[in-house]
Amino acid sequence: MSEKDDNSNMEEDSVEETERTYNEQGVITAAQTSDEVQLSQQQQQQAIVDFVDHIFEGKNNQTERDAVLLYLQTTINPSLTFETIRGILGGTSSGRRSLSDKELDDFARAIKNSFHNNNDSTGRAVTIEYQITNTELSHNCDLLSFAKHVETLATEYWNNSNSNESPPYVAPYFCFIQSSGMGKTKLLYEYRNKQKNFLANNVESKLILVGNVHTDPMGESIYDAKYAALTPENADSKRNISDEELNEEAQKIFNRLDTLVTNDLKWEKNTTFRVLLFDEAQFLLKDEFGMKAFQFRCVRIWLRKIQKYKYVAVFTGTNSGLAIFAIEADRKVEPSLSSRKMDGDWKLMPKGSILFPHFVMLTTIGCLAQRRQVTDDQIATEYSEAIIHGRPLFFVMKLDKKLDVNLPNILLRMLLLDGSAMGEVHWENNLNTWFNILATRVQMGITSIAVTSDLVAKGYANLTHVSPDFAHFTYLPDPVCARLAMGMMSGGWKLGDIQGKSPSIWVGKLGEIYSSGLCQPEKGDFGEVLAGLYFLLCGDILRHGLDDNLKTFSVDLDVCFDLLTNGGKTYATNAPAAKRPRKEEVSKQSSKTPITLSCIQFCRNYLRSYETDWSYLGDQKFLRQLYTSGIAFFTFAGCRTIDAVLPLRIGKGKSEKYIPCLLSIKSRIYFSTGEAQTLCAEMKVQAENSNLQALCIVVVFGSSFEPKKDEPIFNSDTYSLLEKKETVAVVLRIPVEDEFGISRMYQQLTRNNDLMEVYGSHSFIRAHTGKPNPPALHPMAALRVSSLGPDKSLAQSLLVTLSEQWMLSPSSQ
Repeated sequence: MSEKDDNSNMEEDSVEETERTYNEQGVITAAQTSDEVQLSQQQQQQAIVDFVDHIFEGKNNQTERDAVLLYLQTTINPSLTFETIRGILGGTSSGRRSLSDKELDDFARAIKNSFHNNNDSTGRAVTIEYQITNTELSHNCDLLSFAKHVETLATEYWNNSNSNESPPYVAPYFCFIQSSGMGKTKLLYEYRNKQKNFLANNVESKLILVGNVHTDPMGESIYDAKYAALTPENADSKRNISDEELNEEAQKIFNRLDTLVTNDLKWEKNTTFRVLLFDEAQFLLKDEFGMKAFQFRCVRIWLRKIQKYKYVAVFTGTNSGLAIFAIEADRKVEPSLSSRKMDGDWKLMPKGSILFPHFVMLTTIGCLAQRRQVTDDQIATEYSEAIIHGRPLFFVMKLDKKLDVNLPNILLRMLLLDGSAMGEVHWENNLNTWFNILATRVQMGITSIAVTSDLVAKGYANLTHVSPDFAHFTYLPDPVCARLAMGMMSGGWKLGDIQGKSPSIWVGKLGEIYSSGLCQPEKGDFGEVLAGLYFLLCGDILRHGLDDNLKTFSVDLDVCFDLLTNGGKTYATNAPAAKRPRKEEVSKQSSKTPITLSCIQFCRNYLRSYETDWSYLGDQKFLRQLYTSGIAFFTFAGCRTIDAVLPLRIGKGKSEKYIPCLLSIKSRIYFSTGEAQTLCAEMKVQAENSNLQALCIVVVFGSSFEPKKDEPIFNSDTYSLLEKKETVAVVLRIPVEDEFGISRMYQQLTRNNDLMEVYGSHSFIRAHTGKPNPPALHPMAALRVSSLGPDKSLAQSLLVTLSEQWMLSPSSQ
């Protein structure tokens, strides 16, 4: 792959490639015919036409009506939430016709449902398999964790079946919800095939594909059975029916499941318990007969049936609704002793009040990093070298020469739009989209269950925990997504018809997101998020000067520090490409050893090892992985002294060495020189006590205090000491009037307190496994036990499993 612009690469690809796109799971979908596309668009737009007819009823202004219709048809798309569509309709009707809240709700719901119905009825052929069968696992950690999770569920639920004690869980199932390309189907496939090799108990599982999709022969070999929608697509399944009719419809599903496990699947006779693995289970959430998620309710009830064999289920997909589905109101569907319509023995286990914890221990980010990278790139770039440290699907795409041609589709997903969207793309009216792009680069905090579900299902966020009020999520290291987000945060960048926006606009949207309550930062992290974004935006200016394609991540530390100190005002952020500083201007050759910084994305690292001992931060393999992948990270909430870590490289080639840049971020109106000097000394002493060479920076954010002349700052002496392998501590005060408006926005917003943390350290654990028994992963030091739920041993067992499996697995070395 050459250094040519991505748009040029896409234009040169064959017709065969451009007629196919990757769907949510990263697999190739057959293109719709032109007739199908035209019919689909006609069906989707009729609800919009009805709304326009209503607000222009009795008016003869045809020109204005056509303009409004065109605007709505090009703006509203299936990815928008109900609230967003309602807001667009309200703004459009304003000044034309007064609509009641109910009318707005009805029109918005009709439009949203028109998209939903059309999407449900789409029956395109899908290639389910994407190197699932011929790709070896890099380690067994996820497989063992998953198997343990299934076994714990079965044991805790069915051990009570012969006693008077009711199980605490709603039903014997758990959910496995993550964003696309993380390897969910691969893990189910490996569990089904290899469980006999590592499970003491005799357990058997079957892999079931949910939904009306047609698989190719390779897909047929992956799944043991299909569970398509029982209700015909053309049936009036949304009509309300009587309780008796509802009971009859439920019985059809119960009978079908009985048939599924007795006839369609070949089970062994002596299994301890049986596992049903429902892949793409989001299709079970369809509303039918006036009841939400009718089929999911029925399957869940059926699982509680006491029968000869003990069944448990796993529901996997990208829709977080599976993991948070309400546990009440199932009684209309449950078989009862008084019902004559129910066949056979329908004794059910009592329904508990809680859901079994969903599975989140998916450590696939960067899992292919140990493999030898094969590349046909004519010119190796930092971007191409970084891809292996991110989402495994993207690296496999790269090897198959499919990544560049699908970048527009990946970006559409990041914009929370359907990958098949055609024509001009409108995304600016969806605040969730701005949130998604910002959070891809710098962890923003937590949000509502509905928004998180949107970010996971349509974007590339990963679900980590669900509480009654919030859903916790994280964005894991992913250079492909981070690079696209970096482009979107520049007014001069463009991919196809999608145009980036200037950094100041993104900062304004960040303030809108926080002030609206859409997202809340973790306790004490608001200043950290803004400081991290400031570092990224200053680096972006230099990266645009080095490479218009944004495939170069490294920037000169000296030049970058000058930009940080001057509020990003050295160069105009919205200057056209011709006026940006070129490579020879930004990184002038000199006699001094080059010291560079590589950081395009901040992630969250919750390893507790860094709190008291910083020696782990000097590990060369760990730092090199951070640098190569362009990753910096925030430390866990409440970590003493340091708040973030960025990787630096001194020299290049055989003589290169990596050191950490440690940030202590202070977001205060007043922070004196004396306080800054004390903190600098503390950081330097702790680094030296850990035998760690580092650049320690006290970042003062939001302060208008004028420092004294004796305050330590970054200068030529700092550079010289770093070259001599000494530890240096300096102060960086971010100007109140910076180029992006970050400081002004910070002063306008207040902090939010008492928020939960996100567990997102999987890839950082992986990077610490370069030698036997790495001290950074000692179970008692690496993770805070209380953050992982009521089972106090989970943190210890998790880390032991992670470290042992990554180091003992032959393929991981």
